[in-house]
Amino acid sequence: MKIEEIQKKVTIPNEQGIVKKRGIYFYSPSDFARDHLFCVLWGGEYTCVPPYQIRRKGLELFLAFRILSGKLYFEYEGKTFTAEEGDIVLLDCRKAHYYHVKTDVSFQFFHFTGNCSQEYMKLLYRKSGARFHHKAGTGAVFAEILDELSGTRPEEHRLSYLLHNLLGILAAKEPVSMDSCVAEAVNYIQDHYMEEISVEDIAEKASLSKYHFSRIFREQTGSSPHQYLISFRIRKARELIMETKLSIESIGLQCGFSSPSHFIRTFKKEMDFTPASYRKYFDPDGFQKI
Repeated sequence: MKIEEIQKKVTIPNEQGIVKKRGIYFYSPSDFARDHLFCVLWGGEYTCVPPYQIRRKGLELFLAFRILSGKLYFEYEGKTFTAEEGDIVLLDCRKAHYYHVKTDVSFQFFHFTGNCSQEYMKLLYRKSGARFHHKAGTGAVFAEILDELSGTRPEEHRLSYLLHNLLGILAAKEPVSMDSCVAEAVNYIQDHYMEEISVEDIAEKASLSKYHFSRIFREQTGSSPHQYLISFRIRKARELIMETKLSIESIGLQCGFSSPSHFIRTFKKEMDFTPASYRKYFDPDGFQKI
């Protein structure tokens, strides 16, 4: 079904319970946008009271809400939940969904599709479900999307950028403050990466058992202590390869690798090419020869 036909199908005249509205604003994307961009198709802002409710399934689009005040009640994927002020809710409209109000509520919404929307929706649902509670930055981006959509000539590239930004904020991990033992371990790695150190050495500096330390370290940094050490050594090696004329063997040893072969093997595993190839890429003369 074409987007214009879907728009007509879901626009319900005289919806009961809407006491105030801004929009609905419709936009028909170009062929380029349909094929390559995120597409915001229509949206608006409602203030509703009972008996406002929507029950729907089988729509080949996605739906985003931002609650401005009050509460909106949902049934989706076999679960019931309540969205409150500041919350973002994302629904895959191909799946049966129902939302309604019990008291006054104000919310913004828009339907979208395109690009990797489906993959993002799957990722986000696995991560957090359909409701996102007070994610910093989402309110401003959501408002910008509706402002762009409501203009006389919405810019589809800006709409795509803003929607991608919103999905990216929702997908990104919240900053985690490190425990003092993890922060101390990170500092120890960064100060001693060129030496022969082990996870046991790092855990000992943190005054924790290896198992307990490794679990906390992974939770707060996203990687194991060993992988963090390797990644930091490779990072330093890349700097030396780019900024000095030291031999590959010398760089490997300076960055804590036990042998040139170990360094080259690990570098290639991390970067998908050898240290020598990496140096050629950043060497103006070498680049011309590639």
